[in-house]
This record gives sequence, structure tokens and C-alpha cells, in this order.
Amino acid sequence: MLLGAATAFAQSRPQRPAPMPTLPLTQLDERELAGDLDRRAFTLTFAQPVPVRDLLLLLVRGTNLSIVPDPAIAGTFIGELKNVTVRQALGLILRPLGLDFALDGSVIRVFRREAETRIFDLNYIATARVATAAVGGDGGPRTSVGVTSSTTTDIFADLTNGVRMLLTEHATFNVDRKAGLLQVTDFPERLDRVSIYLDTVQDRVHRQVQIDARVIEVEPSDAKASGIDWAAVAAKMSGAPTADIPVATRQTMNGLRVTDVAKLLGLLGEQGTVTLVANPRMLTLNNEPSIVRTEAMSFSVTPQISGDSVVTLSLTPILKAPAAIESDMLARVVDGETLVIAGFTRDREIKERKALGTSGGWFGRGTVVTHKRVELVILLTAKIIAGVAAQ
Repeated sequence: MLLGAATAFAQSRPQRPAPMPTLPLTQLDERELAGDLDRRAFTLTFAQPVPVRDLLLLLVRGTNLSIVPDPAIAGTFIGELKNVTVRQALGLILRPLGLDFALDGSVIRVFRREAETRIFDLNYIATARVATAAVGGDGGPRTSVGVTSSTTTDIFADLTNGVRMLLTEHATFNVDRKAGLLQVTDFPERLDRVSIYLDTVQDRVHRQVQIDARVIEVEPSDAKASGIDWAAVAAKMSGAPTADIPVATRQTMNGLRVTDVAKLLGLLGEQGTVTLVANPRMLTLNNEPSIVRTEAMSFSVTPQISGDSVVTLSLTPILKAPAAIESDMLARVVDGETLVIAGFTRDREIKERKALGTSGGWFGRGTVVTHKRVELVILLTAKIIAGVAAQ
């Protein structure tokens, strides 16, 4: 009977709920510490100098955080901190004094900041390139007439100036041209800036473009024509009618951009005889000059390749005869487009062996010299081959 009563009492007594699983203490600590460090805002005002060590203790008062400053830390603070967290206050107070902090569990350790040394690769040719195009005039001495165009590039000198602007006044750095290395000693955040800068420079400097150049001569069929009727050419390239364009208003055009070179050459052939003078292919890096020299003309071309696949060409054509004529221009083309530069006319001397004689007799064969007016045209086709992501 006693056993049965005890059993009945045990069954009638309310059952206690099973205990909830305890959340790991480390997780609770992390949430509390995050709240103490980043979510609790306060305001402090100090009109008189207060020792930094005392201020640090004040920052963590009433929190679950502990703070351990380096024994060598000294200095004072004057100022007002409004609605800042503990982390923000530490950054504002410590950085100007050359100090930093690290969180180790619930303990904030404050220490004097130390400079670090990093070594960066500089994958560039250790030479300063100078491109110069120059001609003399009228076949006389070089000192009589001279036209010179030059471009100088020195990537290591440019990098040195750029890195110097990113460092603190106490930093040191060295550029080793031969090894292609940059060694920098400074605070970590400054070294991070240098790394971002070098990556950005490398992305742009290593962009590469292929420039197909054609130098052609056009001898107009009409001996009285002053040159190519570029307005008519441009209209036909675009498919527009040319009947309404007054001849008097048609002028030579520079900077025409086309995508169909074969069609352009066909239209030029309708106006005269087209002769290919030179057809060089240049492969050049971003902002690096290339030089082309022909019997009639020399020119320097420097490309600037943007991230949106647009190429800006700095072009300096120099006509050698009959007089030295230089033109300097900038033009933008998209990847694969052809830039047309014209307006350079010259007299071409043609020597032919012909029979000589009069109505009364024949005197044999001789050389007849004639002069014909021709126009020089430069066609530059830019094709980006490296360094720019597909759009």
C-alpha cells in the first residue's frame, strides 16, 4: 500500500520542465564585448589637460572591458568627444600620439605603434625612354630650320614621386631599379596605401595597344584640285547624299574616324591614284611613344588607354619637304576604330624617259621632269590587346 501511494503521489505531482541548454559563455562574452566596444556611445569634455592613462581607464569604466596601457605611454589629452563609441574614442585619442590598441578577449592592450617594412615588386623596364622626331628644312644645313618633338617617360621616377606623397615624414623607402623592388618602412595603414597605389599603376601601365599605321599618297585625278574632297568622302562613308554640299564649302578634314578602311580607300581611289608609302605595325604600352619614319614623313604617336576601351592618341606628324611642317594633335578613338589624318600636301618630282623632237625631226630620248601635287594621309587603327577588361 505504501508503495502504491508513493507511486500515485509521484504521478500526481507536477513535472519540472527539462532545463534549457546553456549557451556557451564565449558567445555571450562576444556579444557583450561588441556592445561595450561599438554600440555604447558617450560624451566626454576636457577643458584642461588630462593624462592619457587616466583617460583610458575612464573609457572602459562601467563596461566589461579591461584596459592595459604600455608602461612607457605618456602624454595628455584636451578636447571634447561627442556621442562616440569606445572604439572611436580610442582611435581619436591614440593615433595622434603614435599609439594603437588591440583587443585580446576582454582586454584592450594599448601600445606604441611600430613601423613595418614591406617589399613590393616593380615589374617595369629600368630605362628612361626619350622619343624624338626632328627634321631639317629645304635640304640645307641642320641649323637652318629645325622642328623637334620629344616625349620622355621614366616610370621609376614617377613611382618614386607618387610613393613619397603617401608616406609619413618619418618613413624611409628605396627604389632598386635593377632588381625591380621597392622597400618601404612606415606604419601599416600607409603601407596599405602604397600597395593600392602600385596595383593601380600596374593595371594602367601594363595596358597594351597595337597600332596599325598606313601612310598613303593620293594624287588627284583633277590636276586643278587642291587636295582630296574630304567632305564628299565623309558623306559617302556615312551614306549621306553629297549633291547638296556646295563645292565652295568643302574643306579638307582632319580627325575623321572610320571603321571600314577598305571602303575609305575605295572612295579615295575615285578621286585619284592611291599609293601605299608605308604600313608599319606598332605594339606599345600605355603612354609609351612610338616613332615611324618614312621618306616623306615622320611621326610620333603615344596612346593613352582608358578603362572603357577608348584610346587617346597624341600624334605629331612632321612633313619633310618642300618645307618642314609639324602638326601636334590629340584624338580619341574606340577600340578597333581608324583615325584619318590628312591635309599634308607636297610636290612629287617624277622623272620619265621620253622621245624628244619637233615637227621637223627627232632628236633621240631624254629625261622629262614633271611635278605633281599629292596629299599624304595617315591611317591609324588602334586595337587594345591587354590590360582592359571586356566591356
